[in-house]
Amino acid sequence: MGTVLWEKYPFGTKQYKTIKLGMPAAEKAGDLTGWAPPYDKVFEESEFYVYSLGDETMCIGSDCGVGGYFVECLGGWISGYKAIGDVFDYGLRNEGIDINKQKIITIADKNAKIVGIYPGAGIRNLPYIMRNHRNLVSNNVFKKCLDLLPSRWK
Repeated sequence: MGTVLWEKYPFGTKQYKTIKLGMPAAEKAGDLTGWAPPYDKVFEESEFYVYSLGDETMCIGSDCGVGGYFVECLGGWISGYKAIGDVFDYGLRNEGIDINKQKIITIADKNAKIVGIYPGAGIRNLPYIMRNHRNLVSNNVFKKCLDLLPSRWK
């Protein structure tokens, strides 16, 4: 049995079904989330935004596990949702796509424009995925946050 190590998560794409690079993010600074304070709206000071559809039932920030902790450390906003209720789904349901069978991570820049689409990825993959988006935070911040992770993610 062998071990494969990736320095970057290799499965990003320019378009996945109804989601395209450059389109508006699911959440941006100031958006209401429906959660209790302090997570009742997306933080204004977020450097970037991560939206997970189909992985965690519902989570925000470090409640999303090690991937959420990493994003929060980097200064980003993260929220994760299963496809229930009024969850934003990028128009997938309108196209007849069964969103209960989808698992997607999107990364958006400070201007809330999507810069990364990762079908099939989960929140736990974010320490690898964010290596593809190091331009969203300073190298010093990235290194500091990476150093805080257990060795499995380094």
